[in-house]
Amino acid sequence: MTFLRPTGAILRSGRRPIPSALQSRPLLRYTSLSQQAFSSSAKPPASYLLRRTLVSTAFVALIGLGYISTTDSRSSLHNYLVPPLLRIVFSGDDISRPGPEAVHTFGLRFLSTLHSIGIPVSEGGDHPYLPTLNTTLFGFPVNTPLGISAGLDKHGEAIDALFTTSPAISMLEIGCVTPLPQAGNPKPRVFRVPSSKSLINRYGFNSVGAATVASRLRTRVRKFANEHGLTEAEVLSNPEIPASLHPGRILAVQIGKNKTTDETDIEAVKRDYVECVNQLGNYADLIVVNVSSPNTPGLRSLQAEKPLESILSAVVDATKGLERARKPQVVVKVSPDSDSPSEITAIANAVKHTGVKGVIVANTTVRRPSEALGPLATDEEKRVVAEEAGGLSGPVLFPRMLNLVEQFNARLRGSGVDVIACGGVQDGKDAALALRSGAKGVLAYTGLVYGGVGWFGKVANELAEIKEGLITRK
Repeated sequence: MTFLRPTGAILRSGRRPIPSALQSRPLLRYTSLSQQAFSSSAKPPASYLLRRTLVSTAFVALIGLGYISTTDSRSSLHNYLVPPLLRIVFSGDDISRPGPEAVHTFGLRFLSTLHSIGIPVSEGGDHPYLPTLNTTLFGFPVNTPLGISAGLDKHGEAIDALFTTSPAISMLEIGCVTPLPQAGNPKPRVFRVPSSKSLINRYGFNSVGAATVASRLRTRVRKFANEHGLTEAEVLSNPEIPASLHPGRILAVQIGKNKTTDETDIEAVKRDYVECVNQLGNYADLIVVNVSSPNTPGLRSLQAEKPLESILSAVVDATKGLERARKPQVVVKVSPDSDSPSEITAIANAVKHTGVKGVIVANTTVRRPSEALGPLATDEEKRVVAEEAGGLSGPVLFPRMLNLVEQFNARLRGSGVDVIACGGVQDGKDAALALRSGAKGVLAYTGLVYGGVGWFGKVANELAEIKEGLITRK
């Protein structure tokens, strides 16, 4: 072995030998300079001890603060620093360099990774809004009327990580999921409009397919079953266990047809939606039928009364044949651009005639009102709004969404159908206005993108204060 070789061998190996003077000295005599400065007969001065204590305390405090800032969704780091920083770091077009779609993927994976290694981002401390905001959605008891709309977790990759960020998130809508995998539209397909806190997307139902998402959902159920000493069948047969696997929360799975399925062939369209129900329905509290995305050619034509009624009837019938004891409720998501009285009446009639339990109002819009640009809009934002196709989301949708909520609520009142507001909500005052207009729940996505992972807790606090009369509505 090398350390037993004589000095000559060491020299031949090209290594310098240890000087003989050092070989004879005990190793313990070579201590740090600070240790040499204070002999065993003299105590370190008080100033040294104080300095060392302060440095050690500061180091521990920095580690603690860093941990808290990273894992507490309410921290200023997540709410005020991370969103603009990510927009700067991911400022490309997703072709030449990472942009909005890349940061979308990064954010979900970051949350999922932290959750999987046991240090999830979550809302620390008390949650004083919970007793005030407890309600029911589609007959299910939930913590709050708030939830995340589809588009954020398209493939069911971060369900538990997202639920963990805040107990204010009572509904999570994953998807849209199509029967077969499809790539969606070519990149770039997501664009920011920061001056108005808006987004334009034309993803086009990019999906890993129903089989892959179903496998992920099934894995969640099996893991839950193992942790609680149950079997998968026992979980599915227990009506007290929500598909979300979190008390006071509901999991919605949004489904759509494949792009290659001809929208004029209603039987083929129905098969697409029924196939999704058969694969995903056992793992969902809600099935959301998307017939309103502006990014799949011809899809919105399915909102006409007869085709919509046919599709919704097929989906409702398919849910009745599922193995799960607590069958998923069926909800339809409509377009804000289908806003004429006749179109609203047609959709409402189809909903009432088919046993659908909810309407989400609304999807993104293809319209480009002047409010889509803020007062400090850049030339690039002006170009994006003027030239890029896709669905616009953000505060510009809020007034139209409120109007549609009122109209659908008026037509569906007394039918047992819940109207869910979705579009342009920025804060608790907006959420309160949506609920006052007749909505039973409020979904958001773009607000979270610009407001950070603590956004839902902040909105819930504001909403609770309004409900308790501590602050007034707009």
